[in-house]
Amino acid sequence: MAYTFVFFAGMWLSKTVHPLYFDRHDHLVNFGLSYTAMALAGTTSVFIGRLADRWGPRAVLVAGTALYAAGMALRIVHDSALVAVASGLVAGVGASSVFIGLRTWTLHNTTEDQRVGLVSRREFMTQAGTALGMGSAGALAAFVGAGDPGYVTVLLLAAGCVLSGLLLVPPSRSRDVAGGPGADGGGEAGFRTVFRQYRGLALGIVGLGLLMGFYVSILSPYLPLLLAERGVPVALVGVVLAVASVVRLIAAAVAGKFLRARSPLAVFLVSESCCAAATLLLALSVSPWLAACALAVRGAFLLGATVSQELLQLNAFPGALAGVFFGLVQSAFLAGDSLGGAIGGWLYHQFGSSHTVLIATGLTLANALLVPAFYGRLRGLAEAGSGPDTERRSAHAAR
Repeated sequence: MAYTFVFFAGMWLSKTVHPLYFDRHDHLVNFGLSYTAMALAGTTSVFIGRLADRWGPRAVLVAGTALYAAGMALRIVHDSALVAVASGLVAGVGASSVFIGLRTWTLHNTTEDQRVGLVSRREFMTQAGTALGMGSAGALAAFVGAGDPGYVTVLLLAAGCVLSGLLLVPPSRSRDVAGGPGADGGGEAGFRTVFRQYRGLALGIVGLGLLMGFYVSILSPYLPLLLAERGVPVALVGVVLAVASVVRLIAAAVAGKFLRARSPLAVFLVSESCCAAATLLLALSVSPWLAACALAVRGAFLLGATVSQELLQLNAFPGALAGVFFGLVQSAFLAGDSLGGAIGGWLYHQFGSSHTVLIATGLTLANALLVPAFYGRLRGLAEAGSGPDTERRSAHAAR
């Protein structure tokens, strides 16, 4: 999807320059306020998801793209805490809308057989856009001009890049919103349906989202520190992280063909278990290059886990309320991410990096077992003719 490439290229172009620009003016406090406001706005994803169910994913994608571009453009103002918070709030709502819109669009505009290829291609475009945005940010700023003119131009260019995605928003090939319980009711009716008829599904995805957000946030932000502590020269830390991104990009390129012939449940179990093993190797490694290899391998398996988990969600969520469920997943993940971010620094300070990474390893392994158990249970209920998935399949059959 060309839209995904353009959106993530602009996102990471801005995210790379944003802290550098604020740091240049000693306004990192405002940068922190903007980042926090964006995360808080992201926790409203469940309400954005309900809008996607009522308006259709394409409308949410269009609105989210415009909002995110507007929030990015406000980043040129570095000396106002109020503007920084407003920028974060607007961009946070916009980004959440885009993420939910992309997933609900996939559900309503593809068959189950088509989703493997589409999700894999989208992940490839995401990684390619991210790599382009991160890799070109500094060069563009230097090319445009030293100092503020270069930074401001790149920030505005990034916002324009995202805004151009409005021309690439994919058309809907089928009716956006499937019929089903709560589809035509108000927002309150939709939420009542979720927690009355799909309570087990809702609680399960919230719990798994919290778990994943928590262990990701006590590991990912500290990867540069972990590599440096294990002997990787500081000058090469960025190179190692870039190689890991390239490995993930290559994995995304071949994921579709590989996953098409395999069960998402099995792929997730193997991929997430291998992520846990690679994380364990990172914790115990005494060789800098072994640590670097472990991180690169982890990137490939992380891609497999990401794609297969989304496929499991697409197959499990009821079409009429898919936006709410994707919003619940996103809100729970961000809540877990915030909690992990708050606790992670304390863990590193109290127990050191090796013990903290061992904790992350245990949580990753728990996730590797719990996700297949949960979605396998849902599939078992569907095959037995009971549970929320039965209604989901009936709604899809009526389309």
